[in-house]
Amino acid sequence: MIKKLIVGNMQTNCYVLYNDNHQCIIVDPGDQGQKISKYIDENELKLLAILLTHGHFDHIGAVDYLYQKYHCPIYTHQETLPLLHQSKLNLSSFEIPFVVDSPIKIADTQLQIGSFQFVWMLLEGHCQGSSMIYYPAEDILFSGDVLFKGSIGRYDFPTSSHFETKKSLEVIKNLNFEAKILPGHGEESTLTYEKKYNPYLKS
Repeated sequence: MIKKLIVGNMQTNCYVLYNDNHQCIIVDPGDQGQKISKYIDENELKLLAILLTHGHFDHIGAVDYLYQKYHCPIYTHQETLPLLHQSKLNLSSFEIPFVVDSPIKIADTQLQIGSFQFVWMLLEGHCQGSSMIYYPAEDILFSGDVLFKGSIGRYDFPTSSHFETKKSLEVIKNLNFEAKILPGHGEESTLTYEKKYNPYLKS
């Protein structure tokens, strides 16, 4: 089961994934930590971990707030670490500069957290460490800013790469499973729909 919370000036999709045992995982708490924690507390959820698809400010802004309150592990790809610790790389220098002070764990390709199992997919281009996270149990792909409905993430930021974006798009074209896509911004989609209609995946 999944709850989408839209947070911050960039209208980032923060996802709360939870099970029947009231355990939950948060994906990309971009801002408004109090809003996110209010949902967790009102629904009596136990926060097991935070997952970060990448290190841009609009996906990590509430990390420290939530860590200070819940002291849960925070997972991301190793390549994301420089962005968490440098405001110019995480783009917060364009607004109010900040870095993440909370301890970070490195996500393995296969990540097991309680009863939740994830497949971590490094798909760079939008930025260093940019990833999609697949949750096979519900056939869900948290696509971060790699893939949107009908579009893809920009590749004109520090640590972005047009070359890596093209490589990542080729990987996505060849994924051999169907999945619901839950992106970092905008509406949800499906992998089948994007392969058929997304112009970046058709070229």
